[in-house]
Amino acid sequence: MPSFDIVSEVEMNEAQNAVDNAKRELETRFDFRGVDASIELSDKV
Repeated sequence: MPSFDIVSEVEMNEAQNAVDNAKRELETRFDFRGVDASIELSDKV
């Protein structure tokens, strides 16, 4: 019976790009104006 391994790896530059896009979205959306919301990437995970 064949076997295989599943590996999940995150490219940190792609994760940082996603966080940067989300930050930009928070800054420009009308419904988030005046709200103290933020997003950040933790290196511990």
